[in-house]
Amino acid sequence: MMHIHWRLAELWLLQQKRALTELEKSEMDSCLKLNAKYAQRLAEQYNFGQLASLTNDTEWLREISGEIDKLERFYESKRPSYFEIE
Repeated sequence: MMHIHWRLAELWLLQQKRALTELEKSEMDSCLKLNAKYAQRLAEQYNFGQLASLTNDTEWLREISGEIDKLERFYESKRPSYFEIE
């Protein structure tokens, strides 16, 4: 899960108990914006992938698959360090 999703969840839960401060509202808006941009970029790549598949363009499909992998890896969230076993 992306770090912004953790923060977005935290802000949403806070909002259920009390009104958010202006800073928290701004932060929530930023998280929502980043999430929307990420979802849009990923959906675009999936749509391109479908088009590449329908046109049997395997080279383009390979490129798109690489872009999807990059996007998904970029936004992966690592576990907290106390889960790391050395």
